[in-house]
Amino acid sequence: RLRLIAFVRMGGSFLHRKDVGGGVESGDHGKSTATPDETIGLEGTKPSAARPSRSYFKSKLMLIITKWKGSNNEPPRPFTSMESIWSFFGSFLTLLMLLYYSDAISKRWPGYSLVGGPFGALMTLQYSLTAAPASQPRNAILGQAISVSIAIGMTYTRLEQNVKKALATSLAIMCMARLGVTHPPAGAAALIFAGGGYSWAHLGIMLSGNILAILSATLINDMNVKRQYPTFWGFGYLPRLLFGSHEKSKSA
Repeated sequence: RLRLIAFVRMGGSFLHRKDVGGGVESGDHGKSTATPDETIGLEGTKPSAARPSRSYFKSKLMLIITKWKGSNNEPPRPFTSMESIWSFFGSFLTLLMLLYYSDAISKRWPGYSLVGGPFGALMTLQYSLTAAPASQPRNAILGQAISVSIAIGMTYTRLEQNVKKALATSLAIMCMARLGVTHPPAGAAALIFAGGGYSWAHLGIMLSGNILAILSATLINDMNVKRQYPTFWGFGYLPRLLFGSHEKSKSA
């Protein structure tokens, strides 16, 4: 008797789920089995997407205002007098060396010299933001190479001058961010070089100036017991980036 009851129940539930002949649920007889796409096609029109409400824009505006107020983080502490003096002498000696180096280049090859603007920004990073990622040698060299290359390449286009400058600088910023080598002085260099009047020889001159600045900053900063420069070299990631290797590269 128990087996008979179980059999009847199983058969009834099966028939309730699916009709053997047509595959239509028994509880849905008389209802349309068309898919949503077919229903749209039959009706001829697709329901319009709901437009953002006024409360949506209000919440977005309030979020922007809240972010604009800041996150209540404390600003960085100022340098002590001795640290500030150390930054002064470091930047002064390094810039003096670079300026004499630029004069030597001009005497040897008239018309060529260092473009000084980006190096003023570089001194700020190396002697006041010593531990910042943007200050490190990898970012300084690769960021400068990428930005100046893009800027000089942009001078071969026929775009309007302001468009060249804006486009070259923006492309440089994008590429540096994508490759993890953001370097603010390189963005300044892109804006300057995109204006024209520079050749590919200037790229080599700028890179050599960066190398000299890095060597000088390494010596001067590391003489101070409270400083360390660089905090990393990081050139070991290049093979993985260029050739797609997923193996962990050793730091340079």
